[in-house]
Amino acid sequence: MKKIISTVAALSFLACSAFSCGSKNSSSSEAVTGTTMSSGTTAQTEDITTSAVTTTETATESPTEPDYFSKLVYPDTMSDKEKAGTAYRELSLIQYGGVQKYGANIITYSLNPDTLSFMKENADSIRELAVYDEELDTKFLVHITLPPDYDENKEYPVFFLTDSQFWINEAMMMREMIGSGEAEPVIIVTLGLDYDRDGGSVEERSRLFIVHQEETLDFVTNDLMKLISANYKTDASRSVWSGHSWGGIFAHYALCNSDKYDYQPFKNYIIASALLSMTGSKEYWDFDIPWEYDDKMIEEHAACMKEYGYFDRNAVMDKNVFICAGGNESSLENWMNGMSLTDNAKALCDRLTAHGVNSELKIYEGENHGTYLEEMLAEYLKKTFPAEK
Repeated sequence: MKKIISTVAALSFLACSAFSCGSKNSSSSEAVTGTTMSSGTTAQTEDITTSAVTTTETATESPTEPDYFSKLVYPDTMSDKEKAGTAYRELSLIQYGGVQKYGANIITYSLNPDTLSFMKENADSIRELAVYDEELDTKFLVHITLPPDYDENKEYPVFFLTDSQFWINEAMMMREMIGSGEAEPVIIVTLGLDYDRDGGSVEERSRLFIVHQEETLDFVTNDLMKLISANYKTDASRSVWSGHSWGGIFAHYALCNSDKYDYQPFKNYIIASALLSMTGSKEYWDFDIPWEYDDKMIEEHAACMKEYGYFDRNAVMDKNVFICAGGNESSLENWMNGMSLTDNAKALCDRLTAHGVNSELKIYEGENHGTYLEEMLAEYLKKTFPAEK
């Protein structure tokens, strides 16, 4: 079966991490007109956004809400304000009328034509959930993609991806693989920001993944994943956290601070193209992070090279860790006199392995910062969740 191909996901990483990266399929991008979204550049998308605004007034009335809208169960870790700001809603990504209703910043999400078509055909299996976090004063946009023939009485592993504005196409590719019998059923959960914020921007990603790592991890662990598990039967002993680039830095932070939580929603972690060696340097913050910082903040981030003291607090790390990077990312060897991303990946795997952690490293030769993610996720899904024979 033809797989959904990502056309633009990697293009935004240049602004986020000062690395040269791109998608193998970017040359085939084309603007989608009518009621669909753009798979092309920001400029193309802005043109479509303008067109969408003029057609919103002709949008048809929303259909009757599905039954599950009124059945949302909230964990007791959420405040009253957070509960009030958390609710299911129609799948706005596939319709301009719905997107504009929420004050859309359409460039935040880039759906390619195959993804858009697939989401329309499988809309009954994709649930859109707006989740508010009071500590971060941020409304997140979460998409919960259920496997074919979903059984609400059965437990499923969760495959969690940060940065859904970049990887929503890959999430749908994974769902298509499950539907075609290439992997066993899992629930795919993608985390992004609601349309009032540009989730792909340097400001937002650095705010959540670098500056306010602790608060964001609190949200994912104690609110979001408890919310997911309260409404769906999940198998935490097999669930996966995946993060790339700054999301990879955050995945590493989440792994190495997971011991501070009673609730353990993830057993497996994917840390992709994470530049760990520079986050504790003044040069990195001067160049890459658009936030005020002080020496204490830099010192706290420098602790990433010692896994944030995890092995000072614990004798073992009972997690499975997959570490990866593109082979061409080694060309950044002299960037700010720091290690390249391939060096970072190898060094992290060596450190974890020395502590007895079940770690695996793969360098995708010939690939750049974002071009290997589709291949990696497909391989990982089939290997970790093989189809039943």
